[in-house]
Amino acid sequence: MDELEVIRARKMQELMRKARAPAGPVEVSDVSFNDFIGQGGLIVVDCWAEWCGPCKMLSPIIDQLAKEYVGRVLFGKLNVDMNPATAAKFGIMSIPTLLVIRNSQLVETIVGAVPKNHIENVLNKYL
Repeated sequence: MDELEVIRARKMQELMRKARAPAGPVEVSDVSFNDFIGQGGLIVVDCWAEWCGPCKMLSPIIDQLAKEYVGRVLFGKLNVDMNPATAAKFGIMSIPTLLVIRNSQLVETIVGAVPKNHIENVLNKYL
């Protein structure tokens, strides 16, 4: 395969990944969590609760990042009140907490309502 064919194939794979990727965060539960992170690649799970003010502040940032990183990062949202098993498994004591998962393994945890550029810096470290 010559270099142009390799580039063309890589671009086609990227376009197909983007076409299948959701344009926003996916709701994740205790039941679906392992399947969700088992998709591989870079995944961010926003652990939140309905009553949490900082979670509500972070939510639009997560929505925006999900659109900007479509096809490169998969975003999920896990309501910790409705899914206590996963929250306990990861020792989540404060929310919002972002679980950064790469190839099904937790690589970093971000706690609190942090600025968008902080999250982007973490994402870019793993892309």
